[in-house]
Amino acid sequence: MANPLVEAGILPLGALPYTEQLALRQERVEKALKRGGIDAEVSPIVPSPRPEGSRARVKVQVRGGKVGFHRSGTHELVEGGLDRLARPEVVAAAHGLQGDGEVEIRSDGAQVQIVRGKRVEGPRTLSVGGLRVSPGSFYQVNLEVNALIVAEVDALLQALAPVRLLDLYAGIGNLSALPVRRGVAATTLESEPSAVADARFNLPGATVRKGDAARWKAGSDFFDVALLDPPRAGAPGLLPTLALTRPRAVLYLSCEPTTLARDLATLLPRGYRVTRVQPYDMFPDTDHVETLVVAERA
Repeated sequence: MANPLVEAGILPLGALPYTEQLALRQERVEKALKRGGIDAEVSPIVPSPRPEGSRARVKVQVRGGKVGFHRSGTHELVEGGLDRLARPEVVAAAHGLQGDGEVEIRSDGAQVQIVRGKRVEGPRTLSVGGLRVSPGSFYQVNLEVNALIVAEVDALLQALAPVRLLDLYAGIGNLSALPVRRGVAATTLESEPSAVADARFNLPGATVRKGDAARWKAGSDFFDVALLDPPRAGAPGLLPTLALTRPRAVLYLSCEPTTLARDLATLLPRGYRVTRVQPYDMFPDTDHVETLVVAERA
């Protein structure tokens, strides 16, 4: 039986075998970098440990006990098929929703939180990778893939052995928490107040600042390795500013290959070379792909 979310185009690649989906996402990264003039080998994409039912966060529409998603470009409600998209505990919580409006269901793999505007049902905070996450704070939708990325970033940082780390678009401290726990000095910058509060709780000993990472100014922080995890729009203009301080390495986690390639193209002419490109399948059944890039000073 066809899945309603696949038929409605909400999961646009859902009709394809998973191996074909992975190949398409791999190709998307390779083509974006090539178009951007980035000559770098792309490692094979890391599959999601959960090819189906992977998402720990979903926003659903509720109408009189009916739960679903808006068909793209319309207010038509598409019901059913949530088990293809979301984790079992998220699906179970969705089945019990009543009333009307948009509801966000959030899970940390053990606990489930339901957010309706400012009203929160369930635990006040979640724990993702041992980090506190408040209802207004972002965390990655695929818990297992996020854990793989966090582990790789930490392994790369152990090899780089930074004197001081700068974490831009830091959120709750997802990428810098393990280094900080190992005693690495770090400064984080994040604009969302809820995430900043969580980062201050999660990163004792780190310097946690509230501010717009896109407006970071050279000379405002001392560091020799930089991390950044910007939104889909990327970080236009930021990498040349970072390069002015000549960090030994920049680790860039991207959810959009096009803006990733655009940003890298502004860094490489400033004395850097890409030493690693690792895609991850964070979003099965879609064309979205998460990519970790390491650029080191030549």
